[in-house]
Amino acid sequence: MIIKQSPDPVANVAPLSRVAPALAVEEIASTVQDQALRASLLTRGQDYLGQVMARLQPGVFQVNINGQSYKMDLGQQANVGQQMLLKYVADSPVPTFRMLGQAPGQAPLDTTRLAGMMLTAVPLPTTDAGVTTALSTGAKILSQQLAHTGTQESSQTLANQAVISHAPQNPRVLAQDIQRALTSSGMFYESHLEQFATGKLSLTSLLQEPQNQPGVAAESLINKQLAVLENQRFQWQGEIWPGQKMDWQVQLQEEAVREDQHGADQPTAEEAPVSSTLKLDLPSLGKISAHITLQEGRLRVRMAAVASDAANRMQAELSSLAQALTSHGQALDALAVVREE
Repeated sequence: MIIKQSPDPVANVAPLSRVAPALAVEEIASTVQDQALRASLLTRGQDYLGQVMARLQPGVFQVNINGQSYKMDLGQQANVGQQMLLKYVADSPVPTFRMLGQAPGQAPLDTTRLAGMMLTAVPLPTTDAGVTTALSTGAKILSQQLAHTGTQESSQTLANQAVISHAPQNPRVLAQDIQRALTSSGMFYESHLEQFATGKLSLTSLLQEPQNQPGVAAESLINKQLAVLENQRFQWQGEIWPGQKMDWQVQLQEEAVREDQHGADQPTAEEAPVSSTLKLDLPSLGKISAHITLQEGRLRVRMAAVASDAANRMQAELSSLAQALTSHGQALDALAVVREE
């Protein structure tokens, strides 16, 4: 047996030059960097206008200052929409402002406790394209809630305690009341905040939403918002008028309905049809449902009744309903009544 000896590995290793010690690398988009960046956008000693955008928890609010969002403890004196004059006095360890008073032209509010006080402002997390940020505690809660939206069907349904309308005999008023119930349900609060900040929505409308009402379960509301976002479906249960219950669902469909109903095309965002399903148990007609689809201004309606006599009565009035819709300028693609077992 022949054993071949390998060359001495040490002999072929070149000596190393002096090695510099490794320097600590600061995390990209860290909390320190984010705070420093925001602080650089403010000038110490300068006055700024702050606007209360949302109530995060009792006494704690989201405040917009110079285009940035901060969390501030304002106590019970603050209200959503309130504007305050603040002087920026320090940037370390956190941005700190002195409350100067109420902004000119604001409705009278009790700011006596806050006048002259120092208020710390904790930057709220932001997400920019191309920047990775760590999840805040709130974001982790949202992530956990989102993980459960697919398995908790009941969490997707908003149960309304108040009656929607007291005018069932007036279709125009009833329709406006239904629309108001949808838009003020709290499911779209963040987009409404943006509209309020740009002057497209009144403070009165914003204050009517559940997020600004005492005793609202924030976790349950967030869960429902995430369910709507994930499934593109809004579900509601409650009294549409006194004594009359209704199940209501509104959904943004992913596929466009073809006229021949034998296939589907992928629509653009602007062309995606919106469908609505209403289920009622009426005193004279019994259990009925209506499935309505609106796409590019054109309407398709399919009504179903469990009782055969109810289906016959609805069928007899079908032409009158079609005429009523088209006479008000509504383009109608389909209108049908079926018997549902």
